Amino acid sequence: MNFLFKQPIIRIWLYLSFSTAVLFSPTLYHWLGYFSLFISLLWLEKIAILRIIRSLKLFIIFTPIMIGFYFLISIIMSESTLIQIIMEISTAMIKFILVMAIMNAYTFGTGSGSVFQALRSIWVQSNKPWRKVEDWFLFMEMTLRFYPSLQRDWSRWQGIHKALGLNVALGRIQRWKDTASQLPGMIIIHLHKADDIANAMTLRGYGKQIPRGVARPIPFTLIHFSMLLMISFIFFTLHNIAKI
Repeated sequence: MNFLFKQPIIRIWLYLSFSTAVLFSPTLYHWLGYFSLFISLLWLEKIAILRIIRSLKLFIIFTPIMIGFYFLISIIMSESTLIQIIMEISTAMIKFILVMAIMNAYTFGTGSGSVFQALRSIWVQSNKPWRKVEDWFLFMEMTLRFYPSLQRDWSRWQGIHKALGLNVALGRIQRWKDTASQLPGMIIIHLHKADDIANAMTLRGYGKQIPRGVARPIPFTLIHFSMLLMISFIFFTLHNIAKI
């Protein structure tokens, strides 16, 4: 299984296939089987189940609100009975919670490189001089790089305010208003940083050689492609077996 987690494309395909299978799972047998598989993935990735539960805290908090909206809309717009509406709500909540838990496990997991670096490694092998594709890869990589930086700066800003006692007495709504007023300025700061990086890349000759090279290429061979097909076949088989 370590082979799966070392190749980013195989790893993300495994989790996406797993999430898709959960969304289309119609019976209790599917959910029990997929939950067992999810526990096995957590064990292989060495992720504590408590960490997954904590990551679902906000979703669980807002679940009653979503259930209320769905319940009202179902009563007004559909002809389903009360029992059918309750079953539909329960089914949807189980699926969404399990899908979110699966994707959080993918985020928390270790031992995987960048998916875009793996895709760029495949792109370099094709040797196609398409500038727009290179720009797209650069845009996605910079986005994924700046989002954690923005998150760290925001957490640091909140920690400073908490240490100084500036927002301790404020209510939740007032804190939301402060967030709405402070966040645009922080985003603008990071946009300026992105401009500086773009100017530095232009000065260093970005776009003169297409496609660009990859510092640490991640191999993708026929064996890896076969693994993608095997993962798809396994989930497709599990889906059909559980119906029988």
